[in-house]
Amino acid sequence: MKQTFRLENTVLLMALAAAYPLQAHALAGVAQFTAGEVNLRQTDGRMTTLTKGGDINSGNAIVTGTNGRAQVRFTDGGLVSLQPNTEFKIASYVDQNNPKEDRFLVDLLRGSMRAITGLIGKRNRDNYRLTTTTATIGIRGSGFKVGYNPDGSLGITSELDKIEVCNQSGCIGLVAGESVRVLDNVTPPVRTSEQPKIETPDRKNDPVVVGDKVDEAGKAKVVTEKTATTTTTTTTTTTTTTTTTTTTTPPVERTFTDIKVAAVGVNSGSAYTLSTGTGATTVFSDNKLLKLQDTAANTPKWSEAGTAQPVTSFKSVGNVSDANFIGWGMWTTGQKEDPSALSLDNVHYVAGRPTSQTELSSLFYSGVANYTLAGNTAPTQNGVAGTLTSATFSVNFQTGYTISVAINTSFGNFTDSASGSTPTFSGTYIQGMFVGTNAAYAGLTYAKNPGAGLVTGAVVFKK
Repeated sequence: MKQTFRLENTVLLMALAAAYPLQAHALAGVAQFTAGEVNLRQTDGRMTTLTKGGDINSGNAIVTGTNGRAQVRFTDGGLVSLQPNTEFKIASYVDQNNPKEDRFLVDLLRGSMRAITGLIGKRNRDNYRLTTTTATIGIRGSGFKVGYNPDGSLGITSELDKIEVCNQSGCIGLVAGESVRVLDNVTPPVRTSEQPKIETPDRKNDPVVVGDKVDEAGKAKVVTEKTATTTTTTTTTTTTTTTTTTTTTPPVERTFTDIKVAAVGVNSGSAYTLSTGTGATTVFSDNKLLKLQDTAANTPKWSEAGTAQPVTSFKSVGNVSDANFIGWGMWTTGQKEDPSALSLDNVHYVAGRPTSQTELSSLFYSGVANYTLAGNTAPTQNGVAGTLTSATFSVNFQTGYTISVAINTSFGNFTDSASGSTPTFSGTYIQGMFVGTNAAYAGLTYAKNPGAGLVTGAVVFKK
C-alpha cells in the first residue's frame, strides 16, 4: 500500500517552509556548551566560530570538527547534542506559541546527534521533522538519537516514547528502546539491536511546562535548569596556579595523483569550470580538498583562499585513501591560477578515483542504470545558499553511454544530458565523472542561470 498520507505531510511541510520567509533569521537557540572545533555557517555561507552562549538562528548550520562537540538549547526548551564530525542545519525554525505556525525542521547531513524535543513537538507533531540523506524522522514522543555509520548507513534509536522513520519505501514506527538501520533512501529500514554510539545530554534539561503560566513574551513558561554549586574554602599558606596550554596540531596534508576533480566557481557572474586530467596532483587534509594542479605545463592551479572552511565541510563516501572514495564540498572563496590569479566565489567540487576504462567498457550494452542521490553541496546563487530539493541521474549503457540528469533547487530547475565512452562526461550545464568499481558512483558539478544569476552546486549519486 502506498504511503500517500506521508507525501501529503511532506508537501504541507514544504508549503509551511515557503509561507514564512520573514522567519529565516529568527533566533532559534543558544549554544549551552561547545568543545573543540565548532563552527556556525551563516545563511550567506560565511563560517564563524561558535562558542558557549552564542546565538543560533533559523537557517544556520552547526559544523563540528574531529574533536568538536556542541549542545544547543532551543527557545521552545528542546535540546540537541551534536558529536564530532557532524553537520546539523536548522532549515526552518519558528517558535510563536502557535501550533499552526510553529515548526522545527532540521537536517542532519553527517555525523551523529541526540535530541530531546521541546514544546514545538508537543504543540504540533507534524511540524517537527529531522531529515537525513536516507530517511526522515518524525516524532510521536520526545526523544531519539541518530548517527551515520562508517558505511554510510543510518542508525536510529527511539527514546522516552515513539518516533516514526520514513524513506521512499514507506514508514516504520519505533517505541522507546527500539532501533533501526537505514541502508539508503529506497530500502526499507531494518530493525536492529544496535544503537548509535552517541553521548546523551543530561536528562535534567528536559523542558517542563509550568501549568498554564506564560513568560513575558506570552509563551508557555518552561522551567529553566538550575546548577547547584558547592564551594569549599581551604586556608593555606601557599597558592598554586595551574596553567593549561592547548596545542593545536596543524592538519596533515596528503598528496595524490590518482584522484580526479570536477569544480565550478563564480567570478563577476560568470562560471569558471575545471575538470582535471589523468595524473593531476591533489592535496587533501583528511577528506577535504585543499588544492590541485594538472600535470601539464601552464594548466590551472585551484586552491582554497580566504578563511579556510573546516575539514567537516567536505563530505565523502569512504576515506580519501579508499579505492571507491568520492567526496564533495565547497570553498567559500577560491583562487584560480593559469598562470594569472583570479578570485572565485563559492567553488563547488567533487573528487574521486575514476572508474577504470576497462570496467566502464564492460558495462556497455548492459542497459539502463538508475542512480540515487548520495549527497550534495547546498546550491548557491549570488553568494546565497539554497536547497537542493531533488536530483535524478540515469545512464543508458549502450555503445558508450547516454546520461539524463534533472536538478531541482530552490533557485530553479533544469535538465541536461551527456554522452561518452570514458569515465569523464560533460553536458550543457554539467561536468563530472564515474567513480569506483563498475561505476558505483557518479559525481558532477553544475552551473546554470535560470534568470536571476548563476546557480552552482555539486551532486553525488550512487548506483
